Amino acid sequence: MSQERTEAVVLRGVDFSETSRIVTFLTPCRGKMACMAAGARRAKSGLAGVLDTFNRLEMVYYWKDGRSVQKLGEISVLDTYPLLKADLEKSVYAAFPLEIAYRAAQENEPSQALYAALTRGLASMAHWTGDARTHAAWQALHLLSAAGFEMTLAPRGSRPWVWFSCDHGVLDPSQRGDRRLDAQGYDSLCALASAREACLDVADSAEVFAAVRGYAARQMETSFRSLRVIEQIFERRPR
Repeated sequence: MSQERTEAVVLRGVDFSETSRIVTFLTPCRGKMACMAAGARRAKSGLAGVLDTFNRLEMVYYWKDGRSVQKLGEISVLDTYPLLKADLEKSVYAAFPLEIAYRAAQENEPSQALYAALTRGLASMAHWTGDARTHAAWQALHLLSAAGFEMTLAPRGSRPWVWFSCDHGVLDPSQRGDRRLDAQGYDSLCALASAREACLDVADSAEVFAAVRGYAARQMETSFRSLRVIEQIFERRPR
């Protein structure tokens, strides 16, 4: 068993016993990693807030090959993203890219690009003043790209609309997809995909978010719980 230190983002946690929780982190070098947080549920432990979802931490853990749940040691908080958590719309939409990271990351597999995309996205969304859907779509595009699911964006040319496929992205004129994107939606999608360092405030955010969420669900072959919560709270279903 070896002692290791790393940065990490809290992806989720589940109660394990009356006093402990199993917390899943995204780390740059070990990818997705579950750790036992002994005593985290005790009233006086102070770990509940530290191990809150979204938090970026520096932690020490004790690694043992072949063990599915590692032992958590020391923890210090680097960022809790208070501006994100204080805004209901931001926090609900931010759960979508967080879930992408959870499903894309593999256990004990280097995930530097995915980790960088997630932490950059969380820090940016905390200070974002535009539509939360736009920012969630931007984060999702770049997390998917980091995970090897980069969206195809065929040139629009002079077409007033394009076919969009959840299997590939924007198709060339000879192919038919799942839905149409008008020129404005296409231009907004391309702008977000090309904006690597910071999100842009683009038009037609509902159409763009619907396309990105459909693409993410198809690529990862899953139904995202975070999207169901978005629908329940904001009643914004994809067109």
